[in-house]
Amino acid sequence: MKLHTVGFCGVDDSVNLLLLRNLADPQLPGAKLRLAAHLCGQDCLRQCFSGVVESQGYIEYVRSGRALAGDVAHISGLHALLGFGRAQLNPTKANQASDWQPETAARGLRELAAALPSVEFILQVNEETQELFRALFHSEPAPPNLAVLLDASCGLGVAPGSWTAPPKVVRRFGFAGGLGPDSVLQQLEGMAAACQEHHRDASVWVDMESRIRSKSVTGADVFDLTLIRQVAELVLKSGWLLRSSL
Repeated sequence: MKLHTVGFCGVDDSVNLLLLRNLADPQLPGAKLRLAAHLCGQDCLRQCFSGVVESQGYIEYVRSGRALAGDVAHISGLHALLGFGRAQLNPTKANQASDWQPETAARGLRELAAALPSVEFILQVNEETQELFRALFHSEPAPPNLAVLLDASCGLGVAPGSWTAPPKVVRRFGFAGGLGPDSVLQQLEGMAAACQEHHRDASVWVDMESRIRSKSVTGADVFDLTLIRQVAELVLKSGWLLRSSL
């Protein structure tokens, strides 16, 4: 297993975006730092940004309800406006997006993936989304531009006791849950062990958020560039990152 991307999610207005952009040069030579928009809300009116170390493309988060309904016109409009390369869907209670039916949602996502073949759509896979996952990957071949994010904590930042082996049917996948400077290298070992049986040579990504935040002097919960730098340095020195990502 190797990494092609390390995602740092949840950049907020406490962050100097110029400092974030300059994080890779000269402090982290070889890293490629990109910005990605996270969109939420019915009309996707609010925007924030997330820093991502990756080899190519951008990550875009869109409202799951519109996407799972197969609202091609709406998502295509966002794509035309912003040019995102990836779209993650988190259809869970924790993300206020649990009102869907598996077969209908799978049909909507297939329509969306077919309409935007250049976009990588990412489904957060956990206990809540298992039925949707089965409808997408087992009833018939999944769209070629569909990937999965294995996050048992549903975005709550909790690392599992051990990582479950990625389903044999998936080829494009990533991991999330409880990752930060104090845990990322140990957890990467666990992920690699989980990939041994069916995905030993996989190229994957990881996302993190809760453990790259800290309290400001005013007590506010903020995105912490110091923690980001620590994670990036650890990953770059560890040998986990693909050479093509540098």
